[in-house]
Amino acid sequence: MTAVSGLGVIAALCMMTYLIFKKVSPLLAGPAAVVIVCLSSRLSVFDALTDTYLRGVADFFVSYFPVFLLGNVFGSIYEMSGSAVRIGQIICRIFGAKKERNCMIACLVCAALLSYGGINSFVIIFAVYPISFQLFREADIPVKLLPGIICGGMWTFAMTGPFTPQIPNILSMENLGTTSYAGLFPGLCASVCMAVMIVAYMTREAKKCKREGQGFEGGRTEAGFPAAGGVCREEENGEGYPSAFAGFFPLILVVLGFNLTDFGILVWLCIGILAAILLQFRCLDKKSMMQRINQAAAQALTINMNTAAVVGFGSVTGLTLFYRALIRGLSQAQVNPYIMAVIGSNLCVCILGSSSGGMALMYTSLRDVFLHYGVNGYNMGYIHRLAAMGGGCLDSMPWNGSIISIFAICGTTHKESYKYNFITCGLIPLLCTIGIALPLCMLTG
Repeated sequence: MTAVSGLGVIAALCMMTYLIFKKVSPLLAGPAAVVIVCLSSRLSVFDALTDTYLRGVADFFVSYFPVFLLGNVFGSIYEMSGSAVRIGQIICRIFGAKKERNCMIACLVCAALLSYGGINSFVIIFAVYPISFQLFREADIPVKLLPGIICGGMWTFAMTGPFTPQIPNILSMENLGTTSYAGLFPGLCASVCMAVMIVAYMTREAKKCKREGQGFEGGRTEAGFPAAGGVCREEENGEGYPSAFAGFFPLILVVLGFNLTDFGILVWLCIGILAAILLQFRCLDKKSMMQRINQAAAQALTINMNTAAVVGFGSVTGLTLFYRALIRGLSQAQVNPYIMAVIGSNLCVCILGSSSGGMALMYTSLRDVFLHYGVNGYNMGYIHRLAAMGGGCLDSMPWNGSIISIFAICGTTHKESYKYNFITCGLIPLLCTIGIALPLCMLTG
């Protein structure tokens, strides 16, 4: 029965991948996958859908909607005022963009900086896309590489490393009672290596494309994507954009406040929003500002519901013989808890194709086990960091709905771009977590 249950889970994931790939909403794909899991594991379909599934959806939605909402509103202010573009211009002047490596560094830093500022990834992609598009044009790099470097900036070290106000770090803090900078030294070492390896890989691929005669595709346009900013601007000299101080200060305020006080991310996102509005007010289109904020709120609702729908699927999967056998084997194997944190987080995010959803499922199953190890003298900060970093590795599977959405935004496909995304957001983070952070934790913890 365990084998049949496992085959059912795999079949459900394959079907959910297919449906999401065909642009079927996760709100429909999730329940459909639940039915397959129930039939293969001999669970009551009615009870699973009306009780376990809906409870999992509701719990995640209620817990994390405020973070999604405020992160989206914060990002919409940066998009409307043009501060995101202003930050991109400054970074481009620092690194330049004509050479492949400099172009990749500039794109990575832009995305990582906004992610470290607490802005939701869906907002980051809209804010960074116009900047990156122009950088790729100047460096004559194919657009198919663009999602790999942007996602590598916002979904790896900037989402799972020390100090970040993103959900994987927050989930570990809430479940383990640790700080945002838990596991600082191993986390920083692995994060730096991730950034270097991502840039090196994407630079190599850009040069390879050029050798093969592939350059920037002139036929691709930015049509259909929202332009950053609310008032007329002169892009050549930066006139009309907020000042550098107005752009950087709210982001720095959120990061420092989140890490140096006990007020929590929600308070500091609110403060960051107010600071951004005050400092960037002259560059906001007052007539459309409320409409754009309303759109950001609606988008946050959609993103949170789509993620919650996948989390609900994970709640039902957690009842299967297959999943319970995996968790029981992991918790009873008497392996080092640092290894358990890496395996457990990667296993759950891989099943769900979602970092936040997978980590929520993992802590539901293993939180008490981790706390028990902490009582016995193991470093909870290391468990926190390894779990958070593991949550940013194998979530980048083909059934990840966010990847599909970002490919659509960038005008590319799985066939063209998924390989680059999997390496920058999956393989490289996994190698750095297992090869750098894990050994450091085991040697010093």
